[in-house]
Amino acid sequence: MSKLVAKILFFPLAALALGAAYQSVHPEGLWTLRSAQEAHEDGFERVTWTEAQPKVSSGEWLLVDARDEEQFNAQHIPGAASLPSAAYEEMLLFFAEEHGREKAVVVYCGSEDCEMSTELAMRLRDEAGFTDIRILEGGILSWRRAQ
Repeated sequence: MSKLVAKILFFPLAALALGAAYQSVHPEGLWTLRSAQEAHEDGFERVTWTEAQPKVSSGEWLLVDARDEEQFNAQHIPGAASLPSAAYEEMLLFFAEEHGREKAVVVYCGSEDCEMSTELAMRLRDEAGFTDIRILEGGILSWRRAQ
């Protein structure tokens, strides 16, 4: 067998061997979809509307809209409380007193790429003392798609 043929055959076999070795260490595989409930690098768990809706409807989770008041008034998820991400610290503390820091909170904003929900989640944790905070993956758009 020539050296060229040996090299051509070696690389696919080596790739298969590496794949098998990886699979034995990582049985979920190389290309896996991350669950929405896994925490992102910011430390907040992401939930889908399908996951959040029953808990929000039952009152177990409090739904919070991080967008500004004008956007909230134009359209919001029914039952959501408005708390803009740029709210004064006094508003955050009043919100915490009104709803209770022990309440689980799901924050949303305008879309998947909107940072307002993450900003508000951090402020609720760091400035208002909430400990159980999630972010609605896809924001209000995920709710609209479900309608």
